Amino acid sequence: MKLEFWLDYLSPLCYKQHQVIEQLNKKYTFQDLEILYRSYEMIPQFEPSSDCTFEHVLSQHHVLTEEEVKVMFGELPKSLRPVKVIDAHRLSHLAKKYDKAFDYNKQIFKAYYVEKLDISNHDVLRKVAKRAGLEEHKVNEVLNSNLFYDAVQMNRENAIMKGIFEIPHMRIDGKIRLAGYHLEEHILDALTQAKITYVKTDFCEGENCERKKTR
Repeated sequence: MKLEFWLDYLSPLCYKQHQVIEQLNKKYTFQDLEILYRSYEMIPQFEPSSDCTFEHVLSQHHVLTEEEVKVMFGELPKSLRPVKVIDAHRLSHLAKKYDKAFDYNKQIFKAYYVEKLDISNHDVLRKVAKRAGLEEHKVNEVLNSNLFYDAVQMNRENAIMKGIFEIPHMRIDGKIRLAGYHLEEHILDALTQAKITYVKTDFCEGENCERKKTR
């Protein structure tokens, strides 16, 4: 079973959604559940100005006024400023390649929202990557090149082709969509629904060998 999660590190809602996923991972053991992280920059090739705010970024992404953002999203990080996140996304693809994606995303969100670190800074990203278990020379290879840049862009383009225009967004087995932020119980319900599959019986009647039953 696959849980795809489209996210951006500048989205406080994506941070909250990942916290829910972390709690589920602590409480439950999911057999054969694969979490696939998909990059989705809210503002492609984002280069923030010194006075840029979260209200501005979210208003651009969700096509709202900044006042509407304040009403809809409530209190936003006050001691943080939006930063360039393309390199953080590129490293997430390195982490995916080496099966470290969950740990990397947990650490990158923690670094930004809890420790208030600048995740556009390469030294900070090296520290985060090390915590997630990534090898230093592989991290440097990414940061000193354009590796995975195209992968980040393609993730967003593919999402739009699938009709995904806002994040956070999750999809289970390509069928069940969870748009926006969802509580723990909602994700559990969706995972349970996805487990309802049909399998062939062990016998045939006449030419009907495709009879199925639930499990």
